Amino acid sequence: MASKYKKGQLPYEFVAMPKDVLLSPEWQALAPSAMRLALDLMAQYTGKNNGRLCPSFVAMERHGWKSETTLIKAKRALLECSFVVHTRQGHAPHTSDWIAFTWWRLDWEKSMDIEPRGFPYLNFVRLVGSAKTLPALQKLESSPAKQPSRPTEAVVIAGGRSPS
Repeated sequence: MASKYKKGQLPYEFVAMPKDVLLSPEWQALAPSAMRLALDLMAQYTGKNNGRLCPSFVAMERHGWKSETTLIKAKRALLECSFVVHTRQGHAPHTSDWIAFTWWRLDWEKSMDIEPRGFPYLNFVRLVGSAKTLPALQKLESSPAKQPSRPTEAVVIAGGRSPS
């Protein structure tokens, strides 16, 4: 039994949300139903499905939603926020809308209506501009791409062989 224990392992799952979003005027101006929808969508996140978070009424009924009208209003309000992106337009009866949050990287899939390069990853940092996170983001963007520690191309010698 002791071999299954991993140091630092939590006995529950959780989702993280940046403080910059929580403290932003945009988040604080949201209706309570839109905030709840955001939390319910974050509960769907597995670490590999940002961009495929489903706000359909059938999916949200499992989270306790009773009114489809309230859900539609909450979804409209949430989609007006800068930290939420509509990644796929649903077409009844077989496909549903998909949503992504910009504080997680997009897990792109070919059935999405957006391209991965057009995804506004971490855009809320630029909009909110916290004194702590903005310099860190600028440093991240200005750092050069990692160079390999050793050459990856083989050197060709006169005989047409590469050194082994």
